[in-house]
Order: sequence, then structure tokens, then C-alpha cells
Amino acid sequence: MKSVTNLVRRLQRTIDETRRAGNAREHFAAWREVVRCCETASLHREAPGPGDEPYEGLFRLAGQAIRALGGQAEPVLATLDQYDHHRYGPLLGVSDEGSAARAIRAGALGSPKCAVVGELSPMTVGVALDAERLGAVGEVAVGPDEYAAIRLQCMGRILSTTNVGARVNLRHYLVPPVVMIPDGKAREMAAAACRELAREFEPFRKTPAGRSRSLTVFIEFDRRVPPRRRSAVLGAIQREIAAKKIIGSKKHRLGLLATLGSDSQRFDEAMAAIDLAHQRDIAEVALDGRPIGHASMDRLPGLANHFEPGALGKLLAHASACGVRVTPRERVDPQTTARHVWTGLVTARNMGLELGKYGLDPLTLEEQKEVIARIQYWFPEWTAAPACYIDSPLVAADQVYDGPNLAFGIERWLAMVASLKVRVVLIDTARKWEHRRLLKASADDPKGVLTLEQIGHLNVYAARLGIKTLWAGGISMAQTFEFGKLGVFGIYVTSAASALVPLDRHYRRDPALAAVREPDAQAVGRVKLLLEAGFLTSRLEALGFNEEAAAMEDAARKLIALLSKSEKNGKKAGGRRQEALLFDSALVGWKHHFGRKNTK
Repeated sequence: MKSVTNLVRRLQRTIDETRRAGNAREHFAAWREVVRCCETASLHREAPGPGDEPYEGLFRLAGQAIRALGGQAEPVLATLDQYDHHRYGPLLGVSDEGSAARAIRAGALGSPKCAVVGELSPMTVGVALDAERLGAVGEVAVGPDEYAAIRLQCMGRILSTTNVGARVNLRHYLVPPVVMIPDGKAREMAAAACRELAREFEPFRKTPAGRSRSLTVFIEFDRRVPPRRRSAVLGAIQREIAAKKIIGSKKHRLGLLATLGSDSQRFDEAMAAIDLAHQRDIAEVALDGRPIGHASMDRLPGLANHFEPGALGKLLAHASACGVRVTPRERVDPQTTARHVWTGLVTARNMGLELGKYGLDPLTLEEQKEVIARIQYWFPEWTAAPACYIDSPLVAADQVYDGPNLAFGIERWLAMVASLKVRVVLIDTARKWEHRRLLKASADDPKGVLTLEQIGHLNVYAARLGIKTLWAGGISMAQTFEFGKLGVFGIYVTSAASALVPLDRHYRRDPALAAVREPDAQAVGRVKLLLEAGFLTSRLEALGFNEEAAAMEDAARKLIALLSKSEKNGKKAGGRRQEALLFDSALVGWKHHFGRKNTK
């Protein structure tokens, strides 16, 4: 005990002396030694942290070290994609900003699997603290103090993950040049347009590199030009361009820009622009205009800002049939957008977390592909998991996936990320304030998105592609058992593993919160028990232990019924005796699963 106190004093003395001497190399080497000593101590402490004398001083100093270093002594090599869910069951993630880290760890280590598995490590326990603050709008980012608290409580015991944001910080290219065509005589209009086109193309004809550079210049008709005249005027412009050789390269192209009018007219106007482009062999149509209703407050992917999903789907299908590409006027810069995502992910990696999730709303599938490719290149040895948020439309260049065809869109998204060698993904809902949920409670549930059958199919489809899928979005206690039966890679839960508590200093500034959900050890242990029971039910059936599997499922469903009844009556969770029965059944189940001879 005395040696630990002396160690802390020695390390603090070295840190102070090297700071005064201005010796940066030795100073930060001392901070790294603090973190390493703390990691070693954590492996031998049952409950490291406050109250664990005399180690408390070491843990407190390690928290300062993580903040001083901007992370751990070294980034981790073992990342979450290495977790073996076939052997140790689905991963359970629980969101918290660090205040409930000890409770999450205690609930995790008290599971039936941990009583049987033998060696306890983050890769066998299979529980992750998801570093997020639970604001009124849903999960939001944590800060350096919270990162440090989480790592100190998790290291050597449970995994740690985070989500750096559901939405990206959109960056756009400069809008492409536009030549406006006013009303007038066709020949005069064509001549004036060609003079302006020549000026726009000239800098791109011969660049300092000695080569021409790609450029599309868009033609936009003044609304006073009658639609029936536009084809003739466009034809005159194209003939003038050919005669004067204004476009000197195949890299130089004309596009058509349509500024959309009222909501009732915009679909017809867009279709007319596509038809005109098709008639005049123009490959690209850009659309601009005021966003529709909800899109003006909550930006959606691509052209979903201008059309409802059904109308946009018809529009894109028509454009695809015509061989015309339809885009918004503003083009997203995926490479700069990816760099913004990287800043959050690299912080999570440096802090020692085993996984960083990142959302990609409101990008189209094609834009997402460019961002994910760049992120994969930047993190070859660490798991950065892209998230697919399924409570907003998935928009591709040729189709919109929403409602009845959403599951097909998720399959397309999975195939796309698999082509980029992504190892882990998250499928989740983003609109927490609308109480949107991943799983439908019934066939006509308006808040749920997917059925259990669809999730099972998508889980198998992803596994065939070599992808491990994490699931989240309002997963309830009863649904936890079902996900366990499916044998998914992992789930994240919040409400099911938490209880309402008074606001503390972390949340008092949020004006929409009256209370906050805080994970507690019993709730985390109960969710973990049901997840393990679901997994073991399926495994025991596969191993031929049908009676044991049936008994375990019966015990689990009785516990779920008791818990649901307690929740409905506004009482604290009951069913302690039933929970103990299920726990004992799971102990036997794990021994069968691990092939232990003694199952008593």
C-alpha cells in the first residue's frame, strides 16, 4: 500500500521537475508512465477509482495524464471488430458520459457468462460503455474529462466506444457557372450565350499543367422563356458551339439548370427539364429552389430536400431511363467532409476507445461511399464504424429507399460498405426526439422502422458480406432477448438499462430536460442476462439440448412478463426470484456452450 503512495509521489515530482525544466520529452514520458502504471493497477483491482485507497491517488493522477497527453499512453491494438460474438455472445453497449461507468462495469461483470468463462477481459466480457451524453435530442458528444473518466473505469475490464455524430458537417464545392438565357430571338439568344460560354470555358481549355480540365457549365432559362421554345433555343446554342468550336474537349460539357417553383409545380418542372436534356443529348440536370416543408429545418440527402420520397423516386427512375444524371445545384465536397469526420474519430482512437461510430446524414449513397473510403484509408488498424440511420430516406443517384423498400436500400448500403472493406457497421435511428425506434412493436407501429424478420434477414446478409452489425434505436428489454436469439454481433441500449434520476451538473444547461436516464448495475445486469439467455437458447437448440433451450426461453419470457407488468404499474422492477432462476439456467447453458463436462 505504501509503495503505491510513494509511486504517485515520485511520478508527480518528475512531472513537476520536467515541466519547470522545459524538458518536453521527459515531461510527457512521465505522464505516459502514469497511464501505464494505472493500466497495470486496474488489472488487479476489482473496483478501481474513487474510494479504492490508496490507488485513488494514482487513478486521479492518470486522469490528469490522459488530459495532458490528449489520450492514452499508446493507442489500442485490440479493437472491437476482433470481438468473437459466436463464442462469447452478442456485445452489449450502454450509453453514458462516465458518471455511471462503475455501475455499467459492475453489471457487466456480474453476468452468468463472467461466472463461467474464467479469464475476464474486455474481449470476453463483451460489454462496452458507449461514451455519449444523453441530451434531450438524444446522444451527444462527450468532452476530455468524460473521456478520461470512462477510460479509467473501463481499461482492463470492459470495452469503450463512442459516436462522433449522427450528422456530418457538410462542405460544398463552389457552385458551377451558370449562363442565363433571357427571352428574345433564338439566334440572338444563342450568340450571346456562346460568348458567355466561351469566357467560362477558356480558363479550363489549357491549364498551367498543359492539359484541359473538366468543367460543366449549366444553361438556365429565364422563366419567361416559354417551355415550347426552349428546345429550339438549346439546339441553336449547340449548333453555334459546334460551329465556333467553343468546346474544345470532351471534358467540357453543357448541363441544364432548373430553378423549381411552387411545391405543386416542381415535379412537372423537373420532369420537363429531364425530358429537354434527353432530347438535346445533355447528360446532367441540376435542380435548385426552396426546400420543401420539413427539409428547410432538417436537411435531407440530396434532392430529398426538394421532393417527397415517392415523387423523388419516380423522378430518378425517369432520369435513369433517359440516361440523364439529376443532382442538386450545390455539390457536396466529400473529401473535406471526411476530414471533419476524421477529427472526432482520431480523438476517440487517441483516448483508447476500441470503436468509433460516425453518422453520414445527410449524404447520398454515392457521397457516403467517398467519405467511407477515405476514413477506411486513414484508420487501417482501428475500427471506425459507419452508421446507417434508417429513419430518414436513403437516397441514391437512381433511386430512393423509404418505407416499403427501405430494407432493400439497407442491403444496397451494406454491399457498398463491404466493397470498401468495412468490418463493423451500426444500424440505428437518429430522430430520438420523435421516439423513432429500430424495431416495430407491431405491424402497424408508426414509430418502429423494421420488423424482426427484416432485421434477421439483414443480419445474415451482412454476415455473408463479412460485416459485423451493431443494432440500436430504442431497443426494449423484451427485444433484447430476441436480438440474442438472432445471434447479432451486438446491440446498444439506453432506456432499458437505465433509471430516471435528478439532473446533475452534466445536464443542467439542457433546457428541455426535467430528469436524465442513468444506467444502474442491476438494470445493466438484467439486460445482459436476457441478451445472454437469447443467445444461449439458439445455441442450445443447435447443440441438441432442446429441453434446456425450451426451459431457458420459458424462464426468460416469464421474467420479461414480470418486468413489463412492474413497468406498466409504475413500480420498481420485480421478478427477482425469476431472474435468479434464469441466471442459474444460463450458467448451465454457458457450460454446455463452452463444452464443459461439469454442468452442475
